[in-house]
Amino acid sequence: MSLRNLPIKTKLIAMMMLSASIGIFVMAVVISINEAVTMRHDIEAELATLAEVIGSRSTGSLAFNDPRTAIENLNALAIKKDIVYAAIYQEQGLLFAEYKANPANSSHQPDHSWLTQLLRSLPSGKFSGMIEVSSDIYFEKQRVGTVRILSDMTLFFEKLLRYLSWVVFTLLACFTLSLVVSSRLHKLISLPILNLQQVTGKVSISDDYSVRIPNNSSDELGKLIDSFNAMLEQIEIRDQQLDQYSKHLEGLVDERTDELTEANNRRILWLENMAKFLKHELKNASIGVKSSLELIERRSEQPSIDTYLERAKKSLNYMNILLASVSNASSLEAMICKEPLTPVNLGDIVQTQIDEYKLSYPQSRFNGDIDLNLKVLGNEDRLRQLLDNLVNNAIEHSHLHTPITIRLQNHQNVAELSVANEGVKLPEDKDKIFDLFVSLRDAGHWKSDNLGLGLYLVKLITEGHGGSVQASDLMGKDGAIFTVKIPVLV
Repeated sequence: MSLRNLPIKTKLIAMMMLSASIGIFVMAVVISINEAVTMRHDIEAELATLAEVIGSRSTGSLAFNDPRTAIENLNALAIKKDIVYAAIYQEQGLLFAEYKANPANSSHQPDHSWLTQLLRSLPSGKFSGMIEVSSDIYFEKQRVGTVRILSDMTLFFEKLLRYLSWVVFTLLACFTLSLVVSSRLHKLISLPILNLQQVTGKVSISDDYSVRIPNNSSDELGKLIDSFNAMLEQIEIRDQQLDQYSKHLEGLVDERTDELTEANNRRILWLENMAKFLKHELKNASIGVKSSLELIERRSEQPSIDTYLERAKKSLNYMNILLASVSNASSLEAMICKEPLTPVNLGDIVQTQIDEYKLSYPQSRFNGDIDLNLKVLGNEDRLRQLLDNLVNNAIEHSHLHTPITIRLQNHQNVAELSVANEGVKLPEDKDKIFDLFVSLRDAGHWKSDNLGLGLYLVKLITEGHGGSVQASDLMGKDGAIFTVKIPVLV
């Protein structure tokens, strides 16, 4: 695992331990080297002193050619177990006397000393297996011989190994102490950062900006924590202000919605009352007109009055149709606002209606492109009524032998129902055709049963289903296309 992927606690401990270990190790190596060199110099100095002492004591032996005394002087070196060989040479370089250590008393025993075996394998040099010193012997300022001493390095390395063992033990102790100290000191840096990480995680999950990070320091981390706490405080204040604004806005929206609902209910009630009033009053008036016309028709024998009677009958008939239409329109608007909506399959409804249209209107040709898996929240009877009005409008305003195309598709979770026909072009103000008592016919309403209620009812039903309707000119041809958009049930 890479160091950069470790937790910050582990990183801090690792960095402190690495820094301390490098420093302690370098110091131990330097001290060990210095101690080894010092021990070597001390041994060489001690051997040089012994050589000078033996040389000074052997001056008479060389002068009077008494090797026996010289050998006795050399045998005194037996107390130094690390000295394996010593010799006195005359001025001409001839061996005068020598000393060889007893193998039984010598520390240099190759049969059972692994250290001696190792030392013998070392090449000659500063720290080779032997130390050799020599000292000239003078008599009355004239050189008469030389003392040569050869010492074994086994004791030296044993002392050095004991020293290195203490060094290693000290290193381990320092390493352990550094580990304990770093395990505690890392909290000065890691704890504030971990607290910062925990608080940021809590804020991101719960959106709670009221939490704060405790701060007990004034260093850079302390300043960072203070800045973060200040940021959280500002966000909390703005969040509270936004919450207050949101609640105030919701209150205004609810108040306005209640006002609009009340106004709409009053409007619907007014329409119902107006329809009832018109129906009652016009019905009474139409009864009087009808009865009067019947009496005139019975008693009058003049042929010229037939034209006026026929015109009066047509006007009376139109007045009755108008009265019934106004009553139906106002009643339907009130009913749509109260009818419950349930999940229905709009594709099945449209396809079923298309099959019925082909049987009911054999003179017209219908083309369908229907998505049979579209479900919406609506009223099945009202949706059929909506499609019937669109198709009747298309049949009424289409040219002979031209198709009527009905499509139902899903566009971004919106059911788009369109009915297109070739024929009469739409007026410039296309939104106005959805108003009450507006028709595309050029002639007056009284000449036909078309009172401009069909598209008005389409608009009422569409809006009652939470949708919208629009009218557009047919692309490339004379005609119109009406598109109803209703949200799809997800």
